Amino acid sequence: MRAAITPYVARAISSPLTRRVRRGLKARKARSNATERQVDVYLNPRDPHGYLLLQVLPSLGERFGLTFRYHTVTTLQDDMFPEQALWQSWAIADARDLARLYRLDFPENDPALPEAAVHDAACRMALAEDQADFADQALEILRSLWHGEIPANDSTPPEPEAAQQRIAQNEERLHEAGHYLGAMLHYEGEWYWGLDRLDHLERRLIQKGYGKHPNEAARFVRTWADLCRKPKPAEPITTPLEIFFSMRSPYSYLGLERARQLADYFECPLHIRPVLPMVMRGQAVPPAKKWYIFKDTKREAEKLGIPYGFVADPLGAGVERCYAIFPYAREQGLATNWMHTFARAVNARGIRSETDRGLRRIVEDTGLDWEKARKCLDDESWREEVETNRQELYRLGLWGVPGFRFGDVTAWGQDRLWLIQEAMRGDRA
Repeated sequence: MRAAITPYVARAISSPLTRRVRRGLKARKARSNATERQVDVYLNPRDPHGYLLLQVLPSLGERFGLTFRYHTVTTLQDDMFPEQALWQSWAIADARDLARLYRLDFPENDPALPEAAVHDAACRMALAEDQADFADQALEILRSLWHGEIPANDSTPPEPEAAQQRIAQNEERLHEAGHYLGAMLHYEGEWYWGLDRLDHLERRLIQKGYGKHPNEAARFVRTWADLCRKPKPAEPITTPLEIFFSMRSPYSYLGLERARQLADYFECPLHIRPVLPMVMRGQAVPPAKKWYIFKDTKREAEKLGIPYGFVADPLGAGVERCYAIFPYAREQGLATNWMHTFARAVNARGIRSETDRGLRRIVEDTGLDWEKARKCLDDESWREEVETNRQELYRLGLWGVPGFRFGDVTAWGQDRLWLIQEAMRGDRA
């Protein structure tokens, strides 16, 4: 009974009506507290996205008349960051790409980031949070940290106990508010990560009439606005675009939709490499992380014109059935169609893939033969291919999905396909 009801619950709580009601209640509370233009900012010194965020907040605040309340945090929870070393390496490379895209400051070479320097930066930031010039101080602290100008030794932060107490309070506040990341903005109950989600905040502020200019528009759109809109190379592209894909991942669903668009636009082959979901690989996905991803996927999907929200979670049997039929679909030349149809079915149509009735609908909507597909369900040979894909994903320095590869260029996340488009066009230096 619960499995039958869950898709309808997901659709209801992600509906525009529910969002409007929730926003209205939060806005009313903010007005009563005189905080309708106040944004909470959570910064983790070891997260380079926070350094980029600090560089753009002054102009954002000026455009919309915002005030910022800053909170320094330092913890990376093991259950939220299952591969911290890989995450740190990726975050640095990703911040460098974003800095290039938005013409912000970031070092060309990877900084050493000694733990003593990170601790020093965190303490100094925590103790400056209540000062009017915190943003300027924090920007200089992080600039020095990321450019390797803070000494690793003989650096004694002032009042370390007071700083640690403040950081602990900030982390408790972050946890109670329902999140776990640094480089986060929190405004009237909704979260905005780094530069990537500022366009959602910009649009919300514009809708509220806070823009100082009548023609104000979202500016932080460079990661997605030009996808499939730039001129294509004259010569055909024979190098395939590979996507490392999990059928349970909402971001993989968006990534497949957009990768398919990109491959069609550039007329290049698209190869789908399925991997098991994290939960089916023994890695937990805590409720706060799952809930944030669901809501974030919904707003990203709306922005991109992709249906999402009527979700029938395929975890377990649904995923296994999908992957068992994948080799058959590939033999029929329908590999991409199979994955795309299945992903739409479980993310936007509420079809329960763990049932024969639901699976048959997906199979026939793809153009496959149900009797032949059903015979594939007892074949476990797909597991070897899926495990090979997982190992290759890690070899590339990635651990989560969707991951992308085009030639020697790799990218993680559906909002990093602009890097793949650069490679396809030959724009990367």
